[in-house]
Amino acid sequence: MVQANIRTVTVQGQVQDRDADLVHVRQFDVETDTGHRYVVTCDGPPVGSPSDWSVTSADDGRAIGHVRLLGAGMPGATNYRYKKAGALFSGGKQFNLWNAVQSLLQ
Repeated sequence: MVQANIRTVTVQGQVQDRDADLVHVRQFDVETDTGHRYVVTCDGPPVGSPSDWSVTSADDGRAIGHVRLLGAGMPGATNYRYKKAGALFSGGKQFNLWNAVQSLLQ
């Protein structure tokens, strides 16, 4: 399976740039360079850690995975753990929400 790259992220119809602070957004849409579309929804208030996001397919509502904000890591970095739907173990960690979501996509 090939890892897809995020082509666009939109919040309420507005395209966001790569440096957008998505941590405080309740929901955003993602389209990949392979044409797949996803919805990322914060499960609860999108502030502080732990915060959780569900990633689902925009086409059929299928669960893709889950991202959890673990909190501060190294100075100036934040840790996000991602896990594909149905996986027994975490897929890994990233240092921002954008990359953690991208790690789940195809």
